[in-house]
Amino acid sequence: MSIDVNTTIEKIVIEKKITYIEAIIDYTEKVDCEIEMVAKMLNRSIKDKIEAEAENLNMMKKKTSKLPL
Repeated sequence: MSIDVNTTIEKIVIEKKITYIEAIIDYTEKVDCEIEMVAKMLNRSIKDKIEAEAENLNMMKKKTSKLPL
């Protein structure tokens, strides 16, 4: 039986209404593994969502500028 990490992360985000960053931390605690190990298994879509969250939280430099609404 193979566990799709990406699908599991998406489910955690939807069910618990938390960010992708929080979902990955939650997942790694449940399966008792390192974040780095899970990061290697994530698809480009989830990585992009994490990057956008980090930019919004000012955790990294913004690559693109947004017009204020």
